[in-house]
Amino acid sequence: MRLRKEAGAAAQAGDLATAEARLEAALALYPTLPGALVRLARVEVAAGKPQEALAHLEAYARLGLTLDVAGDPALRTLVDLPGFTPVATQLAANRQPAGQLHPIATLADPAFLAEGVAVLSDPVGEDYLVSAVAARTIVRIDDDGAARPFLKGDADTGGLFGMAVDGSASALWIAEAWGEGLPGGVGAKRTGLLKVSTRDGSILGRFPLPDDGRPHQLGDVAVGDIAIGGRVADGAPIYASDAAGGGLWRLAPGAKTPELFVSSREIASPQGMAVCHGRDALVVADYSTGLHRIDTKTGAVTPLTKADAALAGIDGLAWDSNQDVRKVGSGPARPWELIATQNGASPQRILSIRLSPDCRSIEQVRVLAANLPGMDDLALGAVGEAAYIFVGNSQWAGWTADGKRREGVARPAAIFKLALP
Repeated sequence: MRLRKEAGAAAQAGDLATAEARLEAALALYPTLPGALVRLARVEVAAGKPQEALAHLEAYARLGLTLDVAGDPALRTLVDLPGFTPVATQLAANRQPAGQLHPIATLADPAFLAEGVAVLSDPVGEDYLVSAVAARTIVRIDDDGAARPFLKGDADTGGLFGMAVDGSASALWIAEAWGEGLPGGVGAKRTGLLKVSTRDGSILGRFPLPDDGRPHQLGDVAVGDIAIGGRVADGAPIYASDAAGGGLWRLAPGAKTPELFVSSREIASPQGMAVCHGRDALVVADYSTGLHRIDTKTGAVTPLTKADAALAGIDGLAWDSNQDVRKVGSGPARPWELIATQNGASPQRILSIRLSPDCRSIEQVRVLAANLPGMDDLALGAVGEAAYIFVGNSQWAGWTADGKRREGVARPAAIFKLALP
């Protein structure tokens, strides 16, 4: 991110050579960053290097992404060049619909602002919990699509973000944040973890981050390591991503206050997480740079990249729990299948990401859904029985960056189901 900021400052100052060098350095670290490829192409057009710009646009198009080149003032001169034809062909192919969505529910409250999803299962079927940022609540969606109040909130309940159910399915862990600058927020900023009973929605505990005078905002959570029989252990550590503070926090079993677990420039904007159970590893999505493997013993950060996949802009991560339990002892181990919501790319997409059994490399990336009505304002999701349940229209587009409502941009929040292969 530092290199891209320096490139932007250099371009504004008219120093195209420095801007080009900084963007090339960023791409040397992360070769499939969509924003860096497009910005470098713009700089190259301004520097009189149209062929180099075309090459970088072609690399961008090969990632399955879309771009209105003709509508981009810095790039539109490339449209008339003979070499633009294959780029245009690929960009057009990338606009084709992929996947099939099944609507579950719409939430008509224009100030709901849906963010997280959790699945509650029993022998009869599944219900879905959806958290709200601006409305500061959680609703339960039944089989008939009706949304009913679930959370028994209190006066301190803030905006509710990502959620995770513990191994015994008795508690729901939620990232909570509130204060001036958040949608609907007032007062001093605060953030932490909220623990809620899955039985009746009552609050079981609140675990605020320590006040260190720096900005923090928890956005997603993951429940820690594995126990005998393949279930997540009760009393396992709880991990939380802090996009505002640029770090990961961990609440140890029995602790009252989360502790900073990882702080690294490589994960300056951490989002969704998934624990590689039995591997002492955690996969985290950084919004700027893509996926990273975190060693849960040492905190070491290792990028997870693939030469033909753009993984920046991922918001939510969830394991496909319909896959067989991975073996942690003797016997063959299966790859891990991640499902991701990617709302920081064009088009917004649902991805399937296969990791190696040791969670150290990416083996395959597939697009499960893209370019479909209703999924242009994605948030988080969760895996249910043979399906991914996710927020397709979150209502974030109806709010400004400083938490104010945008007039005339009120659409119902929409929840969808996507069958998993």
